[in-house]
Amino acid sequence: MAYLTQPDYVKYICSCGQLKPITSLYFCRHCLKIRCGFCICHEVDSHYCANCLENMPSSEARLKKNRCSSCFDCPSCFHTLSTRATMAQPRQTPQDPAGGDTKVESKQPKKMYYLSCFNCRWTSRDVGIPDQPVASGGWPERTNPFAARVNQLLDYYKAIALQEKQEKIERERKKFTIRGKYITLTDKTGLTGAMARNIAGLPSSDSSCSAIANFVPSQASAEVEELPEDYYTKEVNLNQITSMPQRLASPEWQPVSVSRLHPLAKLLSVKRSQRCRVCDHNLTKPEYNPGSIKFKIELLAYYHVPEVKIISHEPVKAGEKTALLLKLTNPTGHEMQIKLLQPEDLPPPEEKEEPKSIEKSLEKSLNLEKDTSSYKAIEREPQYSVTSRVTSPPTALTLAQRDDAAEYDDDAQHDTTE
Repeated sequence: MAYLTQPDYVKYICSCGQLKPITSLYFCRHCLKIRCGFCICHEVDSHYCANCLENMPSSEARLKKNRCSSCFDCPSCFHTLSTRATMAQPRQTPQDPAGGDTKVESKQPKKMYYLSCFNCRWTSRDVGIPDQPVASGGWPERTNPFAARVNQLLDYYKAIALQEKQEKIERERKKFTIRGKYITLTDKTGLTGAMARNIAGLPSSDSSCSAIANFVPSQASAEVEELPEDYYTKEVNLNQITSMPQRLASPEWQPVSVSRLHPLAKLLSVKRSQRCRVCDHNLTKPEYNPGSIKFKIELLAYYHVPEVKIISHEPVKAGEKTALLLKLTNPTGHEMQIKLLQPEDLPPPEEKEEPKSIEKSLEKSLNLEKDTSSYKAIEREPQYSVTSRVTSPPTALTLAQRDDAAEYDDDAQHDTTE
């Protein structure tokens, strides 16, 4: 029982102890347990633009910084910009500098395009962006003057992370290396460490060392540019100053005045699939087509767990019994047995035996690249306060299967025949 504008009166207990409405839960058919948003892991299936519905592979989306090259947002109100067409009149140039007859470059007017916002009436002409002869794909892109420095910093920190990772792998291997009296395979075949690294597909250690050695750190300067003389005395027009959301929308430039606002490339949207953290099976998986809202796999709790609705209840008074009318709905296509229990009669969460320390360390050493610590689901006891006691039926209740034809039955309220 969930509402949009009212509090959730009926909540379900997840396997991790969280209390959530049925619309926010999933049901894993392999574990046969309820999962919430904290018990699942998310995976990005595809990137697409929500405006032009263009699919984009992950590598291309990474190169374009997760932005669409054809669609833009308004830098003033953040609505989607539309392409407007206009007819450009042919230019006339004088034939001689003394001023004589004029010469027309083109006889027919040419169609040109510019960007316009239908919400705040902002246009690309306001900031001096010239009109383009094509409707999409020909808009100029600004270059960041600090892009080279940012790329240098990225390469430097990637080299440091790679070096630390290789050192960690070497320490783990040396810890569990068992040396015998027989020669190793590398000593027998003459396979060096560099050759083994190339065969495994790892980058050479020389490249990372050179990136770290060639890095030039920034130098602090004591000289600061002086402010203009009229900085504190000139009048400030707040209509010409950008707001904080407008500045943070383009963090590379952060324009101060409205005249420097440029169109923002639209951010890409993603289609994601969700997996159970315990059994690693899919709970939801959407279709690849960005224009479709259907799911290939949709294991929502609303389709598998009986829904509980509060129909009516009497005022609750201390020391007195009150009647509570509940409605249970079976969403599945088969009969279901339901038994109402007291909170103290609920079974405790299952406790899994942890492997021994030696076995655990050995398994960790064999699987160095696989880190499953972030995918571990923790089961806790639910935290709730009991203020009353419910007298439930001693026997189990049988819920009939869902009747798909029930909504098509004749109803007296909808009968229009006389």
